[in-house]
Amino acid sequence: MKVLNRYIFRETFLFFLVSLFAFTGILLVLRMLKLASLVINKGVELSQVGMVFLSIVPTFLEIAIPLASLLGVMLALARLSGDSEITVMRSSGISLYQLIRPVALFGVFAFCLTLVVSLQLKPWGYDRLSRTLFEIARRKSTAGLSAGTFNDLGTITLYAEKIDHQTGDLEGVLIHDRRKRSERKVITAKNGAILSSPEEESITFHLKDGEIHELAEGKYIFTQYETNDILTNPDELYTKQEKTRGRIRPRELSNAQIYQELQTRKEFSPIEPTSEPSTLQENLESAPQKSIEQQRKENDDRIRRLRIEYHRRFSIPFAAFLLALFAMPLGIQPPRTQRSLGAGLSASIGLVVFVFYFALLSVGVALGESGVLPPMLAVWLPNIVIGISAYFTLQKMGTEQWQSFAHALEDLFKKIQRKLEKAENL
Repeated sequence: MKVLNRYIFRETFLFFLVSLFAFTGILLVLRMLKLASLVINKGVELSQVGMVFLSIVPTFLEIAIPLASLLGVMLALARLSGDSEITVMRSSGISLYQLIRPVALFGVFAFCLTLVVSLQLKPWGYDRLSRTLFEIARRKSTAGLSAGTFNDLGTITLYAEKIDHQTGDLEGVLIHDRRKRSERKVITAKNGAILSSPEEESITFHLKDGEIHELAEGKYIFTQYETNDILTNPDELYTKQEKTRGRIRPRELSNAQIYQELQTRKEFSPIEPTSEPSTLQENLESAPQKSIEQQRKENDDRIRRLRIEYHRRFSIPFAAFLLALFAMPLGIQPPRTQRSLGAGLSASIGLVVFVFYFALLSVGVALGESGVLPPMLAVWLPNIVIGISAYFTLQKMGTEQWQSFAHALEDLFKKIQRKLEKAENL
């Protein structure tokens, strides 16, 4: 049995590697097309694009490893079925239950690998991606701008008919400056440029041949100019959420940070709205006031998202183990069926199962975030469904009530057909 276990594990591992590289490669190639446009069209440095590419790999691996574990087991057993090796094993008195050990061992391997990705690599990747994109936007100011649209840069809105992403030159410029709440400025210019200084971390809008329409203290002021420089701190061009470099999103936090924030948010301490004359203007300058109910709702929503992310980091790795077990009865096919349809049949069934799992996970997360389901149940529900399905199919095939999953489907269709015929006769 030891030789047989090693043989099945080796076959499964080889098909796992092929599936993992194929699926990850497809996802990365699709994303590379977007990354290439940053270099070619918007002049982003190649090193920064390389960091973006490296940062998104863990996010793909978290999905690719469970899928590859499912396809690896299915394709390996399908190959053994096609060569009649499964039939020979059963004829020799080896039951399906005895073949579970190498598959379960491979499932544990897939679980551990996905767990490392989910707990360590994915939070690092999202955090590094957020930081890199933030620096790209700060240092190469035109990288995130689109011509012919209103680009919201925090307290400044910029419109330009044409944008040269290589040089930063602008044509047909309109700027709405809202940095001071007591003043409003609309600035136009025939042309201009965005100049950034990485050393000083400053951004300057250098405008030519334009007008300034300003409303200050109830007075309208009109100014014409030949050149006008608007010097800004880069932090003024981004919202509060962007300034935090995405740290507000749970997926970028480590488990320790999620746990710490959950402990902090359990004791809800609302900020009382104030209307005293001495502080009213200060409140208006900082942010719109929120009622206690709004603060409580945002706090509850944040807690749900944190809990969903926390449980998700364990549920998806465990799904890799369950999918490997579920793939075992699905991969065993009649030799004639396997030889006629080939690996495409197993791959198609595997993709359908994985799409079903991922769709169920997405629905569960949506229900959990809306508060319909508890976060833990919402994230673990797909695993419960897959686990029950794996136990049921293994039990049926282990007791030889089913010879294969294809035979089970054939029997099911025959039963349905007989019931329909009876209904027609009645």
